Amino acid sequence: MSSTEHDIKVCKALAWKALNTMSKVWKSGISKDLKRRLFVATVESVLLYSCETWSLTSTLERSVDGTYTRMFRAALYVSSQSHTPNEVLYGSLPRVSDKFAWRRFGLAGHGFRHSSLTGNLILCEPWHGRRNRGRPPSTFVDTLKKVDGGSCHQ
Repeated sequence: MSSTEHDIKVCKALAWKALNTMSKVWKSGISKDLKRRLFVATVESVLLYSCETWSLTSTLERSVDGTYTRMFRAALYVSSQSHTPNEVLYGSLPRVSDKFAWRRFGLAGHGFRHSSLTGNLILCEPWHGRRNRGRPPSTFVDTLKKVDGGSCHQ
């Protein structure tokens, strides 16, 4: 298990804990708009903690998207048996994988504007050395290029 997978498992567990702690709030009769705002402020912030640094495969991304949807349904107290489409459920909220992309680009922009060693480390693309066998590990810049369609450059 990679460190990213471990980080995601920990964040999911902590987010479920935060969600279950507030079960009385989710079952109460407050408006769905207020529940959405509470969910974003409490549960989503725990789930997305340090997501800017995760190198997600498509499988991990789908896993986080599914977990987020199940948590959101639980927060709005909407059963999966009701067959409510995700577009209706989310309303104006973007998908969680889109939030990953925004946060990554925010970190990249911060690193690009920062003139110290930190900025160079964030946007570093290794170009020397011998490549190991198997699939090469994904770097932060590779992830940015995948999201942006390959048009971002240092």
